[in-house]
Amino acid sequence: MQGTLKTVLGDIGRGATAPCYLIYGDEEYLVENAVNRIIDGILLPDQRDLNLFSMQGEDEDIDAICDSIRTPPLIPGGKVILVRNTRLFYSKVSSADVISEITSNIEKEPRRAARAFISLLEIAGWSIEDLMDGQWRKISDDDWRSVIGATAETERGKWLPKVIDLCDRLKITGGGKPKDTDKLEGVLKGGIPDGNCLIMTAGAVDKRKKLFKTMIDVGVILSFSKSKSESGKKGLLMDTVKDALAKRGKRLTPDALLALGKKTGLNLRDSLIEIEKLITYVGESETIDKHDIDAVVKKSAEDSVFDLTSSIMEKDTGRALQILRQLLDQGVNHILILSMIAREVRLLLQGNILLESGEIPAFRSGMDYGKFQAGVYPSIKDLANRWGKKSKWLANQHPYAIYKTLSNAGRFSREELIDYMKRLADLDLALKSSGADPQLALKRLLIGICQTG
Repeated sequence: MQGTLKTVLGDIGRGATAPCYLIYGDEEYLVENAVNRIIDGILLPDQRDLNLFSMQGEDEDIDAICDSIRTPPLIPGGKVILVRNTRLFYSKVSSADVISEITSNIEKEPRRAARAFISLLEIAGWSIEDLMDGQWRKISDDDWRSVIGATAETERGKWLPKVIDLCDRLKITGGGKPKDTDKLEGVLKGGIPDGNCLIMTAGAVDKRKKLFKTMIDVGVILSFSKSKSESGKKGLLMDTVKDALAKRGKRLTPDALLALGKKTGLNLRDSLIEIEKLITYVGESETIDKHDIDAVVKKSAEDSVFDLTSSIMEKDTGRALQILRQLLDQGVNHILILSMIAREVRLLLQGNILLESGEIPAFRSGMDYGKFQAGVYPSIKDLANRWGKKSKWLANQHPYAIYKTLSNAGRFSREELIDYMKRLADLDLALKSSGADPQLALKRLLIGICQTG
């Protein structure tokens, strides 16, 4: 059955442990937290060493899992068989998720990317040897889509050779025929011995697979997926961080929570890693404020891009070029940088049009933010309501972002901003089609924008 962590822990506390649990989703912290709390509920601390058997998905052996399920514990008490990051629930439906895991981890977690690639090969039924020495180029688009699935179609020429080389360097092999789960399904349906419990975790699953249906019939399924909306991410981050801090006798001020979310991109795992650093940093203090965030949490690429767009608005050529170099050195994709610049120019153009429309006559360049909030922002909110709530429109941005944009919009003429949009579109096309040098092209763009007018 489908369940919640709260009900699962309550059942375990009453002695009603399920024979098996599948815990899956891309919110890794919540998956790991659920695993640890379930194990803590089943096993006493002194039972873990001998009664907890664990393996990773890359090393999973169905025969070994089945044997361990049927074998009684070494010492009296419960027994847990834990299989982390299993690949047994993957299929063509999961391909897009697996490819996303590969591409997002090639640089920051290469071993994880390589393991995910082996999972992809098992889905496809290919071995890594089939793709070595440039053989991957012989796979046609039609063959790729038929084996991996249309939803997983990506620019594979950019990541596939990298991950193949990665596997070669790390000596990671595998792939080939997908594992047959019939034996494991039989063991689960036949009944797991009392006191034994199988726990499996996965990043993604195909709910149509027989093993998934078996798990939901005889055990409990828990799902923890990342929220797609920013408000959902903020809510989850706020609740989880507050809970983690409360257990340590700490609290985070509201502005500190906002600053943390901005620096970590609302990533739950990264935020909790930073929280551990912050707890150590503040020592005996019960409160973590924004100054602590600024001192401990490193500046994110998003922060640096914001600094770049700010320097463009202020026409500070030297600072803009310096920040651009830092971003490129950090490995930030040049298309992302270009898109952020385009977003800022688009908002400036909207601000310019808004100022000339006469709809907000109370605004004056140089007015302080407090007066803007009290005397101007209410009129802009009314405009947003009247003209429709489009998230990319200036009037629907944060009040301070609107204030800064309007304050800088007067630095540029309408014609300049339209010209910049054309330059950005031309550069976007050039970078994606002609193989132009991204660094040189972006430098020329910044100089052209900052030194006109």
